[in-house]
Amino acid sequence: MRRSVLTLKPNSEGTASPFYVEAIQYVPEESFDHGFTLIFMHAVNLHKETFEPMLQHLFKQTSGVRIRDVWCIENPNQGRSACLNHKLLSTPKYRDHWTAAEYARAVHSFLTSDVHGVDFTARKLIAAAHSGAAPALLLVQDQMPKNIFHGLIFLDPAIFPSGKACSRVVCELFEKLAKSKRHTWDSRETAVKELSTTTFKRWDPLCVQLFVKNALHPSADDFSVTLACSPMQEAGYYLSPDWIERPFEIFTQLTAADQLPIHLIICLRNKSEIIQIFETQIALVKNMTKGSVQVVEGGHMFPQTEPVLCADAIVQVLSKLQYRESARL
Repeated sequence: MRRSVLTLKPNSEGTASPFYVEAIQYVPEESFDHGFTLIFMHAVNLHKETFEPMLQHLFKQTSGVRIRDVWCIENPNQGRSACLNHKLLSTPKYRDHWTAAEYARAVHSFLTSDVHGVDFTARKLIAAAHSGAAPALLLVQDQMPKNIFHGLIFLDPAIFPSGKACSRVVCELFEKLAKSKRHTWDSRETAVKELSTTTFKRWDPLCVQLFVKNALHPSADDFSVTLACSPMQEAGYYLSPDWIERPFEIFTQLTAADQLPIHLIICLRNKSEIIQIFETQIALVKNMTKGSVQVVEGGHMFPQTEPVLCADAIVQVLSKLQYRESARL
């Protein structure tokens, strides 16, 4: 697959985001002019390259699904983007805070800019979001022109029912985990060795290497490396006011309208609060005629732990969408 990095500058004409926004375009060896264009949004404290192992399998196992290209758009305070945006991210407004709305604003700015020379409104656009990117994708959907997306794919999404105790409990859990995680290592080699045997021991080895290469930056002392997205910013994301209420409202409206195909690919786990959250999502999507639900193994980070499984699940969704597109012609 061919790979190109594009950067939207904050002073670009018409952009609404004050940040640099980076994205990678992946083009398969066999690209179809009238195929799907996929937009991927990554989980919190990851980076735009994290889907690369999964995409390698996706492009090999499309089983007749026609794909034109894939764009992975980075959250401005994560990955290489955090380095480009370091000065603004260090200000009091952003130092210990981050929101789903900022990621949504960045994605919206990129999709509506001309830096890439692509008119996304003329594409067969499918958007996919993993974990904490799901609320941001719903905010993007609400901001973009109607019918720009031909389908939404949510990978174990953090779409939490508003006003429910289970949502509050899980958000507080995420906040504590973010603040307690290790964020500095002596070197990238040390980070690979430690993460491969602890936190990321189930991850695909290439995903670990990509994380250490892209999600860690040199520390201020220039001798160690640290997370591009600080624990405080990550914790702030989980507590931001736009994290639950508005995204869940949009999700409820979309599933009730039953016009836009929505597909859940989820992992059910034992924690009761998480089960309640996914039961709510599943119930809403199963009431749709244009929705589907897949339950897969691999845990919450299955795009990183099981990239082949994740690719196969996405191919199943794309096959359904392509069949519907053909039936409409």
